[in-house]
Amino acid sequence: MDARAAGPGSAIAAFGDSLTNGDGTTAGAGRRFPDQLARRAGQPVLNLGISGNRLLRDGFGQAGLSRFEPDVPGIPGVTHAIIALGINDIGFAGLYNLPAPPAEDITGGLTSLARRARAAGLTPVGGTLPPCEGTTYPGFFSAAGEDTRVAVNEWIRGTAEFEAVIDIDAALRDPDRPGSLSPTLDSGDHLHPNDAGAQAMARIIDLRELTA
Repeated sequence: MDARAAGPGSAIAAFGDSLTNGDGTTAGAGRRFPDQLARRAGQPVLNLGISGNRLLRDGFGQAGLSRFEPDVPGIPGVTHAIIALGINDIGFAGLYNLPAPPAEDITGGLTSLARRARAAGLTPVGGTLPPCEGTTYPGFFSAAGEDTRVAVNEWIRGTAEFEAVIDIDAALRDPDRPGSLSPTLDSGDHLHPNDAGAQAMARIIDLRELTA
């Protein structure tokens, strides 16, 4: 469901990047992660994903830290905010020759969003960062970036800042090569999940976490 299309009753805001927006899934077929989660949960899941969006820096839309307030808290009926940003902050450092953010900067940004969601009366739900080894985007993956991604994911899984976690990494990774997407869930660029991958993302969370 597209942003701000919620009707009466409760809704979930999916705030993220291209994995939320649906890059890699079948266009127009309702196969994006928010669409599939909405069907499973039986309630609207609003797609607030922007392809290329970053948590800390503008470009490909305002940074997540800047656009959260105008995009999320004012939507009628929203009770939960899924926050799934950070992989582009890591990958774009190599892709565009930018300074690489340390894990602490990303976890600090995610902490800020979780606290702002809670202050607005919403339940913050964290999304781990997806695997991307072998991606076709030159420079997006690096060994140092992978260390940062792993550290951020460990923090997301263990922090009390989020009330629940959608473990995107666990849903999508290849069990034999955990830094890479599972071949059956890969759209072909080794970064974005296909329809089955988006479904795996939608199925990884216990739905009771989205009604508490």
